Amino acid sequence: MKAKFTILALLLNILCLRAIAQIPLVYTTENTAGSCAAPPLPTLAQLPIIAPLPDPFVWSDGSKRSTSFTDWACRRNEIRREIENYEIGTKPGRPDTISASFAGTTLTIQITKNGQSMTLTAQVIIPSGVGPFPAVIGMNSASGSIPATIFSSRNIARITFSHDQVTRYNNPQLTDPFYRLYPEFNLNNSGQYSAWAWGVSRIIDGLELTQANLPIDLKHLAVTGCSYAGKMSLFAGAFDERIALTIAQESGGGGAPAWRVSETIGDVEKLGATSNQWFSNDMFQFAGTNVSKLPHDHHELMAMVAPRALLVTGNTDFTWLANPSAYVSARATKEIFKTLGIGDRFGFYIDGQHGHCAVPNSQVPAISAFVDKFLLGNTSVNTDTVTIHPYPNVDYERWYKWWGTNNPVFPPEPPSARIWMEAECATVGSKWDVLQDNLASNGRYVVVKSGLNSTASAPADTASAVIFNFTVDSAATYNFNVRLNCINADDDSYWIKVDNGSYVSINGLGTSGWQWVRLTSANLSVGTHAFSMAYREDGAKLDKLLVTTSQLSVNEVGTVGANCGQPPLIVPGQTFSVSEDATQNSLIGTVQASDADTAAVFQRWRITGGTGAGIFTIDEGNGQLTLLDSSVLDFESATRSYSMLITVTDGYFTSEPGTITVNVINKNDNIPAVPAALSFVLDAGNCNGIGVVNATDADDINAPGFTSFQDWKIVGGTGTDIFAINSQTGMITIANLNLVDFVKSNYTLKITVSDGVYTSAILTVTVTIPDKIKICHNGEQISVSKYAALAHIRHGDCIGACGPGVDYPALKVNISPNPTVNTFLVTIKSGNPTQPVTMNVYTLLGVLVEQKQNLQVGQSIKIGQNYKQGIYLVELKQGLDKEAVLVLKLR
Repeated sequence: MKAKFTILALLLNILCLRAIAQIPLVYTTENTAGSCAAPPLPTLAQLPIIAPLPDPFVWSDGSKRSTSFTDWACRRNEIRREIENYEIGTKPGRPDTISASFAGTTLTIQITKNGQSMTLTAQVIIPSGVGPFPAVIGMNSASGSIPATIFSSRNIARITFSHDQVTRYNNPQLTDPFYRLYPEFNLNNSGQYSAWAWGVSRIIDGLELTQANLPIDLKHLAVTGCSYAGKMSLFAGAFDERIALTIAQESGGGGAPAWRVSETIGDVEKLGATSNQWFSNDMFQFAGTNVSKLPHDHHELMAMVAPRALLVTGNTDFTWLANPSAYVSARATKEIFKTLGIGDRFGFYIDGQHGHCAVPNSQVPAISAFVDKFLLGNTSVNTDTVTIHPYPNVDYERWYKWWGTNNPVFPPEPPSARIWMEAECATVGSKWDVLQDNLASNGRYVVVKSGLNSTASAPADTASAVIFNFTVDSAATYNFNVRLNCINADDDSYWIKVDNGSYVSINGLGTSGWQWVRLTSANLSVGTHAFSMAYREDGAKLDKLLVTTSQLSVNEVGTVGANCGQPPLIVPGQTFSVSEDATQNSLIGTVQASDADTAAVFQRWRITGGTGAGIFTIDEGNGQLTLLDSSVLDFESATRSYSMLITVTDGYFTSEPGTITVNVINKNDNIPAVPAALSFVLDAGNCNGIGVVNATDADDINAPGFTSFQDWKIVGGTGTDIFAINSQTGMITIANLNLVDFVKSNYTLKITVSDGVYTSAILTVTVTIPDKIKICHNGEQISVSKYAALAHIRHGDCIGACGPGVDYPALKVNISPNPTVNTFLVTIKSGNPTQPVTMNVYTLLGVLVEQKQNLQVGQSIKIGQNYKQGIYLVELKQGLDKEAVLVLKLR
């Protein structure tokens, strides 16, 4: 059987490998899915808000979601059309009139379109030997910014794409060749990345046209570039499926980083802060908070490379590159490649401590692995593990966790610190004015006095700064978000610093009215800190600051800064209760606080001391108290109450510690205890009563009377048919005197009791029979031999002292109808439920008419059917209890 399973597993493995092998590594056409239906392309106003990263597998019209590779070509085509429409403009296809030649080391491509012509030339470095050779197309240099030896040592040809031949970098003009060939495109509706990607595709056309004398392996082409050229190579690789490998180095915003993520991380290349020459004007309508309406993001730009191979790199020494955003976007892209079954075809390498576009030795093995596998076909190389980064604490999954749910929201964020501060309530330097604005938080904002500008260096005096002092109670990474109104490029910058660090310039903070902008982040230790903002350009308006561990974007005005108000107060005298059998994480209650500032939002609830610290825990965000350690709760112990010192902040001030109390509630969690054995004498009680058994319960130690003993039972022994026990009181009685064998010396009873939940162990009761027995005879106590006792019992006497039983009600009888012409119904309403009742009926002359024995409490019988007309005495006896009733028979 084991051999069969092994063979089955092997066959399945082969089938899986075959399925992966069927996914192409490259294609022979520029766009394989050009015939797929075009997606809808709504206007900004029509687009929905998608705060996290869009789901790459959902069709643009929302009609379906598919992770099947067979659907990927058309879905990829939808993403292509969206990026063209909303970001870079349309990338034209291969022109009808194109020719190419190769001479010496120069590839020349002639293109004619709309009566206009242009020439592209590319320098080609061909390895020695016999081709065809794999080739890399470098953006503006033969191998981009990657060391040439990585390619030359592997006999890979190197080709230079000179992008200025298509449209000039940093100075595009309508007279550039691309715009002459395509007059329908201009500097507004077409970005340079569309034109440059088109240019790379024309180089590949030229390689196809010159195969006879240029020995290039067209199935193994790569593109690479760095920085702005890294974006260029990424767009080229994404938009041309003839490229087998794309290596995009340090591409920054507009490349690997996701626009949405970049919007949350400070002074980086955001959608609204990148070059409007590279992208179409339409893209910039998605700047700022509108980024969440962009129907795609750059994890999907990278996913367009699939199923071909892609490697992206970053450099943490350069903040502008938005490396954390590139990391999140890369993780999302990796998820897409993995879902398609080709996870090894995507990798990322984000490190630092090297120059921009410099390749450190540490990166070379990763780059070499991708080159070996996807340009040279070495399938033994492992590229699946190229996932290098310095961000172990970044929660990247929250950006795409919603995929497949049809509900584009972030998962709930763990409790986070939020310190709201109003600028006018900070330490405002004398060179600043505090002004009124109803749209500002708290109705006021600060702005440096008109005419004060310091763009070259930060002003050193405190009069030039607004200083926010605050305290944090947890060491963490904190983000610094400010609410600004910077309406133009001449009034959109500040100098900022954290604590005693150096001032750094933050420029390009343009907003549309009052908007939140994330300036920077810092690792803060527990204690007091300061965030300083010095003026750089006059006219930049500052409303408030939010220091927070949250990664969420801020869109609303937010809570009024607590630095303008008073500290909160823990409401005194709060008392809670917890059952001693409560389980771990049980909710105890919610601690209450008050604040004179009506807009205060309480946060960072803390237990700072008390006997309950470590036993209970409090939710940082809402003050809910829960049980942390249930093992210590025991009402029967000496500790039945716990106190705790609680503090809370309103985002700026922290309350004084307030005391709350949690009382432990008694719970039925102990088993009733009974003696191992008891002994009674048969005639020790009153009139057939033997005695009362008792139990104890540990639950009563600190709460006497807590336990209600019940359900006393005789569960065994030699006297089960003779004796009975009251289920509520534990009174043992002789239930059937006629069965007592006075020859015996004793009987045993096995007895248990319950407390409503638990049942006790068995108590053994021994009832001894003395030689002389006390008898209650006609109301008088006598002592007789135990052998003579039976005769007394048969005459209605009872055993024991004369007196009513203490554990049962008096004998009560009801006879109706009375008088009657037919029969009387006699009902024994109460009495000892375990003792028989005797009934005698007499005439007024004392003649016995009828006798009934062994009647029971609750029983009803009919009498009088054959009685003659007259008055009768009906007498019922149970032990010493007697009930007599006169009845009248009419005929």
